[in-house]
Amino acid sequence: MSKLFMECQIKAAGNGEMSFTAYGNVKNIVDKALDVAMDGCYTRSINEHKRKGTNPRLFWGHDSRALPVGKINRLEEDTKGLLFEGKLSKTTMGNDLYVLAMDNAVDSLSIGYNVISEKWNSVKGYNELHDIDVKEISFVNFACNEESLLQDIKSAMAVGNVPSVRELEKLLRDGGLSRKQAMTICSHYKPKTNNIDLIDVKGYSLFN
Repeated sequence: MSKLFMECQIKAAGNGEMSFTAYGNVKNIVDKALDVAMDGCYTRSINEHKRKGTNPRLFWGHDSRALPVGKINRLEEDTKGLLFEGKLSKTTMGNDLYVLAMDNAVDSLSIGYNVISEKWNSVKGYNELHDIDVKEISFVNFACNEESLLQDIKSAMAVGNVPSVRELEKLLRDGGLSRKQAMTICSHYKPKTNNIDLIDVKGYSLFN
């Protein structure tokens, strides 16, 4: 699952229920992985959630193995991006996050999503996301995805899994390689049969 990051301003509802409104993602901005959320990219996912009576999960740091920090009550796409209303739960983590958010100590959000439709724009040099399936929205420390992606890969490898081709390509591109260079490396990578060692990846000077 991929991620898009943004800095956000959280607006408290003022009802004492730790409710808030924020943007989980903003459109038409090139992120660190050269991905751009295009107009309408959330529409199908939002409609599907409405049809099922569900909403994306609300996490801290994309940690799907931990308990949610609250819930998302409403989700919509406006002219700016993915706007949502959420409520932090009255747990230790929920209370801590609310205090930190109100103090502007935590000011970034990120969405976790699966790609349904994308297109590489060779003229502008970025990847257009036209349709994505939004799975979760997370509070994060930094609007920058290298460390989060690396941690996801380390966690997956700890239980015997390996990164997908897309995850590896993003990791290489985030580390400074061009799309062509990253794709050349990934063309020799077969995740179903290969085991990739992060020490080998570090040989590309991604983490210096």
